[in-house]
Amino acid sequence: MAYSAFDPRETFREENGTQRYDPDGNLIYCLAVSALSETIYIPIYLSEEVKKDNLPNMPYMYLHIPIGGTRYEPHDIGAATRKMSSFIEIHICFTNTDNINVVDFQKAIKDKLQDIVRTNQSTTSGITFMNIDDDGGEWETNGRQVYFHYMATLYCLYYDLC
Repeated sequence: MAYSAFDPRETFREENGTQRYDPDGNLIYCLAVSALSETIYIPIYLSEEVKKDNLPNMPYMYLHIPIGGTRYEPHDIGAATRKMSSFIEIHICFTNTDNINVVDFQKAIKDKLQDIVRTNQSTTSGITFMNIDDDGGEWETNGRQVYFHYMATLYCLYYDLC
């Protein structure tokens, strides 16, 4: 079997996101968060898809693997499997609008992410096991716009056949 680098972001997005269509008719995957008696769909992007000169409308989230975030465990040349793990930073950006209470919305996001990971912890294909840590949120500015940035870390483990 040919070697393949471990990047579980797209698998996580496609198997755990809710399918929607953007205004241009393109299929996108979203985190569906129930807040204030409505469902808010937060598009899920990979970090390379979010560019500074062309940021998507808020709310949005992106999945990023930091430098050194993926690890390939040494294995015996005769081993049947190879252990790979990766940390994915989850960044969710949203504004403090009149109809969204930041504290309640952050809790709804956290609850939804925990629910998705716990429900699909060992059934997401291409990821043997996953777990999530809550890193919290903070206010940030982008030019004159103030927005809220919620962060979490997703740990993914996979055993690849050699």
